[in-house]
Amino acid sequence: MIDQLPVLASDPLDLEQLAATIRDEDLRTAFRYLAAPPVSEDDLKTLADSNLAPTTLRRQRAEAERVRDAVLRIIDPHRFGWLVEGRMPLDDERTRAVIASTVLVAVRKVETSRRGNAKRFQERAVKELLRRAGLDEVEARDIPLLDAAPAPGQFCGESKLGGTRADVVVRLYDGRVMPIECKVSNSAVNSFKRINHEAAGKARDWISGFGLRQVIPAAVIAGVFNPANLATAQSEGLTIYWNDRLTDLVDYIESTRP
Repeated sequence: MIDQLPVLASDPLDLEQLAATIRDEDLRTAFRYLAAPPVSEDDLKTLADSNLAPTTLRRQRAEAERVRDAVLRIIDPHRFGWLVEGRMPLDDERTRAVIASTVLVAVRKVETSRRGNAKRFQERAVKELLRRAGLDEVEARDIPLLDAAPAPGQFCGESKLGGTRADVVVRLYDGRVMPIECKVSNSAVNSFKRINHEAAGKARDWISGFGLRQVIPAAVIAGVFNPANLATAQSEGLTIYWNDRLTDLVDYIESTRP
């Protein structure tokens, strides 16, 4: 990737080279990690106003340049100072850039893996709590209409509710359906994606599709969350429970008994 930087930074941009970079998963990751801080694939799409389709980048110069420039505008000047200065890297500069970039990618992959493990543990904890509270677990299923949801006092694991998946789907005793999302965040910045983009986004879809009187979207959260992000999510119809206070969730479920 570092050897390709002068080509990607040159004008006119080599569209074939950029398309090949985006098409290859490893090169695409390396390209995103040129930035400081590294940008996610979703963020790159947003910054460049592009879907990152290689066929489009090969044909649409304006879109390809937006993708390239989205990264070059925020390229890490400490790792790639030579590129900022418009020259080729010295051998030691290239070596340091490779090592630093490799460490960044490795750290992020470890964080992602840990977050995935934490989320799975969180889902298991929620299910175990529901079972201890007397709810029966039934098989996961597609739920295009609420009639297909578990019966009152039952829950199921990851299932498609309407057009969006929920980590856990509970049928409350009063007949309403509570889809629960399990979210773990390691920073206030990351919390926007986890709670507002993902959980609250699903909540809006469920409320729009089934109605506020029929569904009560909820999220069980653990880690670091920006309070402002949580308040915004709550204002959009998402009920939030902290992972270390899951008894609040049980208390609410019990309160729905006739």
